[in-house]
Parts: sequence; structure tokens; C-alpha cells
Amino acid sequence: MSGFSVANNITLRSYYATYRAFTTKSTRSSATTNQLNYADAQALRRAVQKLDDFDFETADKDDISSHVRAFIDTYNYTMDSAKSSTNSYATSTYKNLKNLASKYSKDLENIGIKENSSGYLTLSSSAVENIRGSRFKSLLNKDSKFMKQLTTYAKRMANNIDYYA
Repeated sequence: MSGFSVANNITLRSYYATYRAFTTKSTRSSATTNQLNYADAQALRRAVQKLDDFDFETADKDDISSHVRAFIDTYNYTMDSAKSSTNSYATSTYKNLKNLASKYSKDLENIGIKENSSGYLTLSSSAVENIRGSRFKSLLNKDSKFMKQLTTYAKRMANNIDYYA
């Protein structure tokens, strides 16, 4: 994995659901690229859905931090597996996600999520310290243009990957 670290938590595992084994480095290293592409794309779609259902307004700082970090980890895992894939849909998804993060970099920075030069995301330490749910709700709900595009790219990738190949 390049350029990011993962805080494996219960929220991240819930995003991966039946593919939760792919939330650990050891399991990821023994999986096929297609398995990772499919699991990551499905997890990213699930993350968008779960963030939309999440009540940012009443949640405590730790819960918000856990959900946002799990979303970022899922996004980064998807970037990582798509980048190393030979599947044209996956490599296209990598490019699209990277461009999307760049397009929304100002909006992401406003809520404390930074994009590095490779397109991976990180949650700034100041965002964690000063976390407020209302800051995240506007960008991390399924009706935002950012999340709609994420869902489209993840769905396209998942629909065009043969998990068993």
C-alpha cells in the first residue's frame, strides 16, 4: 500500500461487510487484484450509503472521527487496488477518483481532509481535534455531487470486475 495508513476499526469492517478480511494488510497481500478491486468498490459504495445514514449532528467526536477515517481508508484502498489493476475499468476508476479528489480539494480541505499528490486522502490532525459533525455532513452525504460521483465510479468498477477471475 502506498501513501496512506489504515486505522482498522469496526466501521471500516462494516463498510467491507462480507469482504471484511480485506481490511488487513496481510489478507490484502494474498488476494488477487480482481478480488481487491471488487471488494474495495463495493465497500466504497457501502461507505457512501452508511455515511448518508450517519447522524453527524448528534454523534460524538470519536464516532464522527471513526466514520470519516473509515471512509478515507476505504477510498484509499480503492485507489490503491485500482491503481495496480490491469482491468481498464479499474484503472479508469483510479484516474477518475484522483481527478475527483483534485476537483473537490478545496471542499475537502474545508472539512479537514487533505489530498496528497497521488490522490490519496488523509484526515488532518486539526480536523480530528476540532471535529464538528455539521462540517462533514454537507460534503459526505449521498446527495452531494462529490459522493454521487464516487458512487458512480465505484458502481462502474464493481460491475465490471470478475471477482473469481
